[in-house]
Amino acid sequence: MIVPIVAASARDAQDQARTIADTDADMVEWRADCLAEQPKVARGMMMTRLPETERIVALASILRVLVAPKPLIFTWRTIAEGGHGSPMGDRNYEAVTQAVIRAHAAPLVDIEVRHPASLRLIAAAHDYKVPVIGSWHDINGTPPESAIIRTLTLIEEAGADIVKLAVTARRDNDVTVLMDATAERADYAMVPLITMAMGERGLVSRVLGHIFGSEATFATVTGSSAPGQPELSELRRMWEMSE
Repeated sequence: MIVPIVAASARDAQDQARTIADTDADMVEWRADCLAEQPKVARGMMMTRLPETERIVALASILRVLVAPKPLIFTWRTIAEGGHGSPMGDRNYEAVTQAVIRAHAAPLVDIEVRHPASLRLIAAAHDYKVPVIGSWHDINGTPPESAIIRTLTLIEEAGADIVKLAVTARRDNDVTVLMDATAERADYAMVPLITMAMGERGLVSRVLGHIFGSEATFATVTGSSAPGQPELSELRRMWEMSE
């Protein structure tokens, strides 16, 4: 179970990290694109403003410690894939992610495989021995089953250590399409798959996805990072009921 930190300020991000650390979540994702302000980092008794990328790296390092031993995933979701649109701008996506990788500020990094810099970032992550979650988000709908299978395959071939794909469920059948595609690809994939259908109609994919080969899902404690994420305790309850 992965729980997101979706804070608009550095202070709130640290508060959320402390709260999540006390739960039974398995992993934590910091959605850095949710920041509505440039984070300041405490040094002694003063709040010091660092260069932009250093601020993000410093905050990631703090959050990593606060949620330990739960692994922290660093994610900067771009607007094109459902991100919040940080005032720091998607133009800094590559530079910030590269800096986090080089500093080992997070045990895992999410890299959008459709981003022009994805292959460079994946190569850098592997050079620094940082596992990569290769992600692809369709915020408009659900592609056909064959297209989903092809995308899952391409993400793995790009070098991702974990493949993540999210679609948007507009119809009930969209969830069936996603789970069938996941089950088909899971028979051949050499790395773990994480798939989900976003939105209210996609809830069943979060409850039953593991039956079809999805290795993890997302739930909320302090806030949601995507439409349709249930609360952590509620999802645990639904899992118990489905067993």
